[in-house]
Amino acid sequence: MDALRGAAAILVLIRHYFRIAALGPLATHIDPGTMGVVAFFCISGYIIPWSVLHSPTTVLQFATARAFRLYPAYWVSLILAVVAAPVALPVLLANMTMAQRFMGVHDIVGVYWTLQIEIIFYAVMAVLMLAGKVADPRASLWCLLGACVLSLLLAIPRAVLLVKTPVAPAFSLVVMFASFVFYHHRHAGFLSSTRLRCILSGVGAVMVGCFLLAYHRDWGFGETPLRFVLGYAVGVGLFMAFMRLDIRMPALCWLGSISYPLYLIHVPVREIIVGLMPSLGEIPSALLGIPATVALAAVIHHGVELPFNRLGKRWVARYRVQRLKGAPDAVPLD
Repeated sequence: MDALRGAAAILVLIRHYFRIAALGPLATHIDPGTMGVVAFFCISGYIIPWSVLHSPTTVLQFATARAFRLYPAYWVSLILAVVAAPVALPVLLANMTMAQRFMGVHDIVGVYWTLQIEIIFYAVMAVLMLAGKVADPRASLWCLLGACVLSLLLAIPRAVLLVKTPVAPAFSLVVMFASFVFYHHRHAGFLSSTRLRCILSGVGAVMVGCFLLAYHRDWGFGETPLRFVLGYAVGVGLFMAFMRLDIRMPALCWLGSISYPLYLIHVPVREIIVGLMPSLGEIPSALLGIPATVALAAVIHHGVELPFNRLGKRWVARYRVQRLKGAPDAVPLD
């Protein structure tokens, strides 16, 4: 998974440091950023259930662990973003919650939109935890079917009424829940390989239909159905390839270990460099910005991310011990 994170991080860096679409007509349909983000969503859909089912976990423990994992590095990236381009205080405060889109406030950094989809996925997982259904493979399948229905319901108005509905979260949740189903297939023997392929092929067909409906016109970002078909297919294909081949290249694994802060800061770092040296071209900016991003991400990983991760784990472990002493019914979910 770390190696795949590293590969996904490279794709996202390519997307935001190089103008791929300028390479020709075919290149307009190639979006490395979508490929990388889809691979990240596949990882989350697989890893989060695994983490919940392999230790005695309550919703509070789960939320605490996720908060210590996500927020410290995120707040550091916010500081860099404000240095790159100051914003109004209400916008900054809303972004500090990581739930700004739910409040109708724009993301200070464009890539933050994916974090709010992660929050939605965590919320669904919390509901399943409360219901005792995380270990039930059928629950993952129902979630996948629900995400497919939601995707259709949001894609159709785009085509029929020309209303720009928020399809990206629904499409992303389809990927995450498909990965959740795949997790149960691998670890609980859920569905035969043939049935799994049939279901995922059907999901893929639904998604192609959704892409045709949602992106039959460009909403201002060079969006085309083929661009998303290719992006999602490559992202999912990378996930399956890294899983099947068990790829563990050391360089990719290291890059994957710092992929979260790297993902958060690469756009602010680029903007700071462009602001300081506006005459730099695309290639010099990339040659300066990418190493700077990687170096700073490593610093944030070791100086912020890891210490707070350890602090969160200690807090959860202390709470777990206290709960086990005071509540005999606290047992593993699996």
